[in-house]
Amino acid sequence: MKKHEDVCYSICLYVLQCEAMACEAAKAALYNLMKCDSFFVENPHTTSILLRKESLKCALQLMKSKS
Repeated sequence: MKKHEDVCYSICLYVLQCEAMACEAAKAALYNLMKCDSFFVENPHTTSILLRKESLKCALQLMKSKS
């Protein structure tokens, strides 16, 4: 999971434009992905797609909940 942290945080920061909120969203995304068995079994391309989708989903959920 450590190797995915930077990408996840970068996506969240791009969407949220706030470091604290991006950190919160990235933590949520990485936590959700840790519970997803297919994230660890899939090929690198699919893993990248899952990471981007979950990062974006968590960032948008956080943005919605804060507004």
